[in-house]
Amino acid sequence: MIIDIHAEIITHSYLSQLLKYRGVPRIVRKGGGYLIFYGNGLSYPFDERMYDLSVREKEMEKSGIDIQVLGLAMPGVDMLRKDLAVRIARESNDELSEISRKNPRFLAFATVPMKYPALAIREMERSVNELGLRGIKIPSNVDGKPLDWKGFYPIYETAERLEIPILIHPTTPLMSEVMRDYGLTTVVGFLFDTTLAVLRLIFSGTLEKFKGLRLILPHAGSIIPYLISRIDHQYAINPDCKKRISRPPSEYFQRIYVDTAQSFYLPAFNCAYQLMTAERMVLGSDYPFVSLEKSVEFIKNLNVSDGEKEKILSENAKRLLKLI
Repeated sequence: MIIDIHAEIITHSYLSQLLKYRGVPRIVRKGGGYLIFYGNGLSYPFDERMYDLSVREKEMEKSGIDIQVLGLAMPGVDMLRKDLAVRIARESNDELSEISRKNPRFLAFATVPMKYPALAIREMERSVNELGLRGIKIPSNVDGKPLDWKGFYPIYETAERLEIPILIHPTTPLMSEVMRDYGLTTVVGFLFDTTLAVLRLIFSGTLEKFKGLRLILPHAGSIIPYLISRIDHQYAINPDCKKRISRPPSEYFQRIYVDTAQSFYLPAFNCAYQLMTAERMVLGSDYPFVSLEKSVEFIKNLNVSDGEKEKILSENAKRLLKLI
């Protein structure tokens, strides 16, 4: 079995609502597809692969993927006003649940209005307990607020209680003003933002407090694997870094799962692999932005044991998603 734990979708509710919306984010028709604007001059195009499941299934068949976990594409709902954020999150989760009910090849992570923690918790519980969704997908910052804000603690407590994974996905980077040229937001900005999010969760003591959190960090751990010795060195020499945590940051990071999305440069991948081992890696494609076939073949061609490949391709995801 092969499980793709990180795939994007634009639900019909999200598409129809943002086509009518005149603020940010918004969607406009362009040629035969669409363009989504998500602030500070940032946008990305998408086509039927993002919302047509029949197209998606054909590509899954070609690549050998048995199950794909869907999550609402960036930027989600947290830039929207309260009533619209809550409504679109709810409608999208209903739609994702219906997709999963009709086709067992698809599972899904819920979208929740993180900006309003009490409402986010209500939607988490409904999505998991009533709709059967398998976790939540949250942005790397919530409309500019870092993930270690204590107002989010009840969300993490609820995730622990429900025993569900949280996928931390890039959103508009906190430093986006200096990255708008040359596509730098996509090239480095997203990875900087998820790296910053996780390091703040570690150094703030959030992962010390919530030891049962099941976090998934995309893109082979962003840039943390390449900086881990520098991160631990800062802990060793800076008393401020020891105020809220009792062990080196690397020990907390090794509790997190990383997915393999868009990581095709073998030396860089090996850096993440050596740090995390096969025990903490899961297949992620970031479809439709990346080829499903390429994502799967890269793992199959690794010079590691078949057992380790199996852990990355399915076994770790099965445990996270409670399929075993």
